[in-house]
Parts: sequence; structure tokens; C-alpha cells
Amino acid sequence: MHNWKHVTTSLWSRSAGRVGLLGVMGLTVLALTSLVWSPYPPEAVAGASLMPPGLLHPLGTNGLGQDIFSQVLCGCRVSLLVALTVSIGSSSCGFFIGAAAGYYPRRLGVFLMRLVDVLMAIPRLPMIILLAVFLRPHLLNVTAVLIFLSWPGVARTIRSQVLALREQDSIRFVRFCGGGFTYVLHRHLIRELFPLLLAKSAMAASYAIVAEAGLSFLGLGDPTLKSWGTMIRGALDYPGLLWMPAWTWWLVPPAMMVSLAVFFCTLLGYGLDEALRRQEGE
Repeated sequence: MHNWKHVTTSLWSRSAGRVGLLGVMGLTVLALTSLVWSPYPPEAVAGASLMPPGLLHPLGTNGLGQDIFSQVLCGCRVSLLVALTVSIGSSSCGFFIGAAAGYYPRRLGVFLMRLVDVLMAIPRLPMIILLAVFLRPHLLNVTAVLIFLSWPGVARTIRSQVLALREQDSIRFVRFCGGGFTYVLHRHLIRELFPLLLAKSAMAASYAIVAEAGLSFLGLGDPTLKSWGTMIRGALDYPGLLWMPAWTWWLVPPAMMVSLAVFFCTLLGYGLDEALRRQEGE
């Protein structure tokens, strides 16, 4: 069984895991703080058009005179909400389906793995765009599409782990004494595989951030929310923006935030994965 203290110590001892953890914590604090404090409402006209950064507007204003810093804070909330929801949803679905496939490896396991193979064979990006086009542009629909296309990879990994765990003496004894799938899942599998699920969740979060920003950039996201992808699209749609100095404070901040969020989540997932591998090697 994984030693949580050892995993945490190993994660913190690695620079990648430490930077990823601190970065994700910083983005989370920024998003939570913005719920109670924001210089201006994201859609409010707060000044003149294309004002450069200053005391009143730390990141300047866009073509409509809206405060870019306030919109970046709002985009942080949207992106982290999508990342959290997708990571929890895909990890939960993948865990239960993968655990069932590993615990019952014959008929049920074969059926579930064939379903996983079919979903993983579908190109992810075209399917995301196709589903987003036919569904109503709402954040809930975007999140559901991302969860639907994210859980198969988690399920395949969990199945391989459960196939090995079910042959351990402790679990074989529980099964011999009449312990069913629900009991083994609750008392053994969740506790054993939870660190691995955290690593998979961090990777799913980075994918969700990129996918949500991409859909918003294409105009397939929620039009009522100001996300980083929407800000990038609005900046590039402004005539002649790239020939003005305004691109440095309108286009760069949301693009940098997307990159940093993905970078931190990827480092955190990589650090957790390395910590687990190190513990298993010992």
C-alpha cells in the first residue's frame, strides 16, 4: 500500500513536483481571491479603448475599454473550474469502469475494454469540435464532452493495476471470505490507487484547460463567460492589433496564463507519477 507521507516527501523533493504544486496552489488562491475581489466587472467598460497598463488598469484595457486584469481573473476561475470538474469526473468514471473491468476480467472486462478501445481510437480533437457544434454552447456541455473523451485512458490504466492487485494474498483472502466487488473497491482498491488517480487527474486538468481555451477561441465555448480563450479570440479579431503595441497587454496575458496553467498541472502530474514510481521501486 502506498505510504502517503513517503509520496508527499518524494513529490516535494523533486523540483518538477514542487514547482507544479506551488503553481497550482497559486492559481487556486488567485481564482478564489477573485471571487471576493476584482477591480472591475469583466464586462464593464472601465476606461478608454486600448489604454496601456497603469495604476488603474494593471494590464491595460481592450478595444472596448474593459479591464484586462479583471478578465484574466475571471478566466482563471472558469479554467480552474473546468479543470477541476473534468479531472474529478474523468478520474471517477475511469476508476469505477477500470476497476470493474479488472475485477471481472472475462465477459464484463472484455466488453468494457472493447468500449474503451473504440473511444480511444476516435480522434479526440475532431470529436470535441463536432460534439461542441451540435450541443448548446454552455459550460456544462463543454465539461461533459471533455469528461466523455477523457475517462477511457484512466480506465485502461486502472484496469491494469486492478488485475495485479486482485491476485494479492490479502485481496484473494477477502474474496475467499465472501467480500464482493463493492467491499474490495471501498476497503482496498480506492485506498491503494488514489495516489495514481491524483496523477491522472493532474494530467486530465491540463488537457481540460487547453481544450476549453481552444473551444472558446473557436467560438464553441460558453459565450456568457469571459475565459482566456475568448480573450485571445477577441484580441486577434481586433483589426490591426498585431501592428499596435496593444497586443503586448491584450493578447499576451491570457495566452501566458493558459501556458502557465498547463505547465503547472503537467509538472504536478509528472511529479506525482515519479513519486509513485520511486516508491514502487523501493
